[in-house]
Amino acid sequence: METRDRTWFRQARYGMFIHYGLFSYQGKEASWPICFERIPFEEYKGLADVFDPEKLDIDKWAKLACESGMKYMCLTARHHDGFALWDSKASDFNSVKTKCGRDLVKEYVEACRRHGLRVGLYYSVADWGDEGFLSGPRKDPSKWRRFVSVAHQQLTELMSNYGKIDYLFYDGCPPPDKWGCAEINARIRNLQPDILISDRCLMDEDVKSFEQRIPGEDPGKLWETCMTINKSWGYNYGDLYWKSPREIIYTLITCAHNGGNLLLNVGPRGEGTIQEEAVEVLRVVGEWVEKNGDSLYGTEPHPFNYADQRLSTSRGNTAYIPLPFYHGPETTVAGIGNKVKSVRVLSTGQGVAYRQEGNRVFMTGLPERPPDPLCTVLAMELDGKPEGVPNPLLGQAKY
Repeated sequence: METRDRTWFRQARYGMFIHYGLFSYQGKEASWPICFERIPFEEYKGLADVFDPEKLDIDKWAKLACESGMKYMCLTARHHDGFALWDSKASDFNSVKTKCGRDLVKEYVEACRRHGLRVGLYYSVADWGDEGFLSGPRKDPSKWRRFVSVAHQQLTELMSNYGKIDYLFYDGCPPPDKWGCAEINARIRNLQPDILISDRCLMDEDVKSFEQRIPGEDPGKLWETCMTINKSWGYNYGDLYWKSPREIIYTLITCAHNGGNLLLNVGPRGEGTIQEEAVEVLRVVGEWVEKNGDSLYGTEPHPFNYADQRLSTSRGNTAYIPLPFYHGPETTVAGIGNKVKSVRVLSTGQGVAYRQEGNRVFMTGLPERPPDPLCTVLAMELDGKPEGVPNPLLGQAKY
């Protein structure tokens, strides 16, 4: 019988993704410079001789995540370059046995726990420096078996040496049957009975994962979308395309409306600090979340079953309706199958005058200017659990 606790993930809604590693020292081409620039691996490995992040304080990352309203984190424990951020016995190409001399996974896990954040780890099965991975199972079966053995051993280390791990985010996975994915996942669950695993291992696992996009409707299971705060995953000093706080908030409430989470990525510099532009955006979003978090955390998605054609969430008899496009004192919400008992602005508690005609609710007492410039959210108290009234103009005709 399955006993895994999925509640925390559904309630969390918002997490911080951290792409950090040797590639952070190059500061360009996101986290893929070795691929995009076709850098010979022996040359690339030289970064390990200078990788010494003197300003790296992972506690500051975790503190920023909390200030931003995030409930969990996910760190790239190993990316496609094969460089492990912990003391791996399977490979000397790691942060402890090179100049850095630090177990960054240990520091990260401890920081998450100090700040009450759930612990997620990213692991890339792909390894661009491994001859077995590059040649594949057909060309050189013995080297492939060694490559698979290293991946299994490293995943076992991550799940054995750092206490409870809440979430495993896979990447770079070969076909599941080629590297024993089912076998290692079973071992992981034996070591971490409560862990949630993403379906990026190409198997039907706990969390459905989307990258840089939001599904049009609720997939019907735990899901998240991972997105970058600019255009890059790893630190890229040439990337100036920062998402605005308003854009991130709209993405966050859209995820909540469809029942999922936003895993928002930042790429710290090689020295370990997060760019000031990212910090500023995250803190502004965090201020909004602090005032409007009731519309996100632990809510039910699309309570009116999409009949309202608006973003919405609910908790009990309260529906939360964001107004990302503010139209001044008068706003109409339709498709409400309940009797409305009251309406208020969530961030301020200010009551809003309204009248209800059938399934249409006319808000007539909103301020001229938006109470919350980034996104005003209405809290609508109903006479029962939210019910939607289908729109007769949408999908009713029979052809």
